[in-house]
Amino acid sequence: MNQKNLDYLKEGLKYLGFGEGLNEKLTENVSQQKDQFQLKTVNEYGPDKANYVLDFKKSDQSDMYFFNKYTATIKAGEPEERSQTFFPKKNSGITAKEAYNLLNGRAVNKDLTNAEGQPYNAWLQIDWSQKDNHGNHKFKIIHQGYGYDLEKELQRHPIKELNEPATKERLMQSLERENLHQVTFVKGDKEEKMFIEANPQFKTLKLYDANLKKVFQ
Repeated sequence: MNQKNLDYLKEGLKYLGFGEGLNEKLTENVSQQKDQFQLKTVNEYGPDKANYVLDFKKSDQSDMYFFNKYTATIKAGEPEERSQTFFPKKNSGITAKEAYNLLNGRAVNKDLTNAEGQPYNAWLQIDWSQKDNHGNHKFKIIHQGYGYDLEKELQRHPIKELNEPATKERLMQSLERENLHQVTFVKGDKEEKMFIEANPQFKTLKLYDANLKKVFQ
């Protein structure tokens, strides 16, 4: 068994949001030198949960294994399910939480690389109306040139957390990971708890009240 390769796979699972709970099963399958195998796990996000199936394959030329892809599935109502397959590269890519958020229709900000190997930044969102040749949903890619400025959009709202650099940075990072984030709106001498998420396609924020009911702007 290639211990260095195994440690690298464990590191990838941790970075991609699957924690260390799969390490024992991962080690067991690698030690058996199977040509390929799957691991299954469930992550809980508040009252919701997502199911994941992770695919590993052994190299044809060596004893190394590769974490090739994983499929995330959520319940999007009864009996509807939503699924999408994601392809990590070198222990990076869409994390488990980001996959959950994408399946819920949100957008995620990622540093990507084009076909020529040049890096660029963009927002990704699943396009439920189109599929590729493998049956996976295509992505809407919203480039920086589209003109969505998250920080500028936040400044249009009376958000208390913007007053402190540390809380502002945490808020920005959370929204870029497509999280639904709780903030405090200051209206005169009153404070109101709200939830917000980035909406790059329409260059706005989505607003929800404390009960997660959408607030129309």
